[in-house]
Amino acid sequence: MEIATLEKIGMSRGEIKVYLALSKLGESTVTPIVYESKVSKSKIYDILARLTDKGLVGYVLKNNIRYFVASNPNTILDYVDRKEQEILSVKKEVENLIPQLLLSQKETEDRRMVEVYEGFLGMKSIREDLMTSFRKGDTLLVLGAPKSANEKWDGWLLDFHRKRIKRGVSMRIIYNADAVEYGKVRSKMGLTTVRYFSNDLVIPNWIDVFPGAVMFGIVSPHPLAFVIRNKEIADSFRGYFEVMWKNSVK
Repeated sequence: MEIATLEKIGMSRGEIKVYLALSKLGESTVTPIVYESKVSKSKIYDILARLTDKGLVGYVLKNNIRYFVASNPNTILDYVDRKEQEILSVKKEVENLIPQLLLSQKETEDRRMVEVYEGFLGMKSIREDLMTSFRKGDTLLVLGAPKSANEKWDGWLLDFHRKRIKRGVSMRIIYNADAVEYGKVRSKMGLTTVRYFSNDLVIPNWIDVFPGAVMFGIVSPHPLAFVIRNKEIADSFRGYFEVMWKNSVK
């Protein structure tokens, strides 16, 4: 129990053994400490030095021989207080660093145009991440929602829509002609407008249009998501969507 508690404040297993040994021995030279702590002599001096730096061990000289002694247990609380202040100081430094990191990340994203995400979890993660680019009142455009995607991932897709609606984001979606049953469910949701491709047109994949990106969802045994982060391209797909919307049916 003592070891587990002291490990939580950042003491190593060796430091704990030596400190506890000294607490039991009282004032002592190195050899008894090695015997009591079961820490090798090759490591004992380094550990005693670290404990001294931490204020947890002191020493006195007698006839030019060092006798080590464990500090009063209350010094452990002082050590914890110092660690807490160090952590608070580091936290402040990190808080000041975050704006720079975000700026660097944005610059990297601006340079990076095409991304590929493999597997269902990759597709799920990036689609939900792109969703955060919307503000309340914005609209997600979805072109060609295939029946196969709904059959495979209906649970996730319904959860995605619940989160979207909670964020206040509308959606206009054009379903494939063979996915009417799923379209009917979505049409009953808030902030959702559904239409269908005419003439039994079936597109095997789908396209999401976000404010500054376009995602292509590839439904296959090994799903893929292609993301293009470019506002001009996103705007062009919005225009393409509007043409398709006018030629779709309710």
